[in-house]
This record gives sequence, C-alpha cells and structure tokens, in this order.
Amino acid sequence: MARALLLHNPAAKNAPEPVLLKAIARELVLAGFRVEERRSGKRGDITAFAAAAEGEGFERVVACGGDGTVREAAQGLEHSPVPLAIIPLGTVNVLAREMGLPHQSALECASVAGRGAVREVGLGKVNGEVFTFCASAGPDSVAVAQVNLQLKTQVGPWAYIHSALHGLLDPGPPSLVALLPDGERLEAGLVFAARSRRYGGSFLLSSGASLEAHTVRLIAIPPPFVRALAALPAFLRGGLEGSAGVTWRDVDAFDLESDGAPCPVQADGDHVSQTPARFTSAGAVLRLVFPC
Repeated sequence: MARALLLHNPAAKNAPEPVLLKAIARELVLAGFRVEERRSGKRGDITAFAAAAEGEGFERVVACGGDGTVREAAQGLEHSPVPLAIIPLGTVNVLAREMGLPHQSALECASVAGRGAVREVGLGKVNGEVFTFCASAGPDSVAVAQVNLQLKTQVGPWAYIHSALHGLLDPGPPSLVALLPDGERLEAGLVFAARSRRYGGSFLLSSGASLEAHTVRLIAIPPPFVRALAALPAFLRGGLEGSAGVTWRDVDAFDLESDGAPCPVQADGDHVSQTPARFTSAGAVLRLVFPC
C-alpha cells in the first residue's frame, strides 16, 4: 500500500483538531494510502519532514495548514518526485484558491489529496527561501513584518490591509530598485514577484502569471508611494498590469536593492528576508496534486 505523510503545525491559529485529522486520514486511506501523521514542534520541522519523505518511502506528502505551512513543505520537496497535496486551513489559502481546490471543505480537499491529478509547477526563491505564489517588498512586506497578530485573529486577511495602509502613510516608505539581467533598472516603491494570478484571497494581482511558468512576473509600482494608492483600485478590481505607471516583466531572475535601511521581504505571506535580495524562478521543480 502506498504511504502518505500527513504534516501539520499544532501551534497554528487554525490547527486541525484530532477529529478532523482522523477524518482526513480516513479519506486518504479510502484512496489507497497508509497514513503517518507528524506534527511540527519548531520552525523548520515541516521542511525537514518533507525533505526526508522520499528517503523514508513515502509516495505523498499532505500539508495540512495555511500558506506558511504549505510553503515550508514545498521548500523541502523542491526537485523531489514525491507529490505535495494541500488541506487548506489557513487565513487566506491563496495557493489552494489558485489551484482550484474546494478550499472551504477540508474533507473534499482530502479526497483530492488522495485521488487528484499530479502536475509539475515552478517555484520562486528569494535569498534561498522558496515561494509558491508571490514574494514582494514594499509597504505590503512591511505590513507582513509588522502585522498585529491579535487583529489577524479577529478579522483575518483584513489585518494585512490595515497594516499596509499604515505603511503607505509612513513618512519614509521604502525606495527600491529592481535590477534586471539585461541591465534595465526599475525604480519602485512596491515590487511583486508573482507566480500566480492571486495575491490575497480573491484579489487578482496579475492576469498573466502562472504556477507552471518557468519565469516570475516582476511587477513594479514606481515611487512616490501615492502611486500605490492610485493602483489599489485596479488591484482590488482585477490585476495591476495596464495600471498607470505600473511596469511588468517576465524574467528568470532579478536583484532588488533599497535606498537606505533594508526593506523587509515577504514570501507567501511570511516575513522571510530583507533587501538586498536575489529573486529567481524555475519551472517543473515541484509536483502538486490538483483536482481532476
């Protein structure tokens, strides 16, 4: 019988209850898997468990949690033949939405995890940290680094918007320069490295980015920071490409520098690094389980 490794973080805000874990495991058993559950005790455990899955004989890794948990599992499974399935239990679940998973039902997602179709997708990296759908620097990454966790518990993803708006009103917002391989320089107050259309929830960041692309879509909103406010309606309405002053490029890699103090960098909603930062992208390095 094929073996599935079920990973979760019991300290997460939406950590699965034992009853739900048993129900998820039951769905996987019905799909033909023998299930072993492991829980993380500290940062890095999920990545280590996923990285060891192939050597331990597992045929599937199932990440049960939010985008952060999924990102950690993807970090461990880069270039691995073991597919990654997702049971989305986070605040926003951007990757699950992008994949078309029934993200409002953990048990339906468990059924997909056991019976879905495996497809190869790309990954991005920033200073060695993996991202599955988006990394960025600017007021939004400052918001991620400074988000009020108590407010996040109360209002979910709107806590990030609240924090971002405060960042936009900061008298000293970050001034960024994206350096492209061909020598082009893009001055920016806000930079996205997109690998999916979505950014947060139902917000459409980019109409042209794709999980399966070998490139990353660099989207730059130039300074001053009021341009970011001007682009916000387009972001809420349906993508930034074509908005006044917004520049985008599909690239394999770019470097990002900041004028003055280092700027935080977020990846899939986690604060992971700061400028100077090297962004890269590669295709077909992760196997994901999609709905059939």
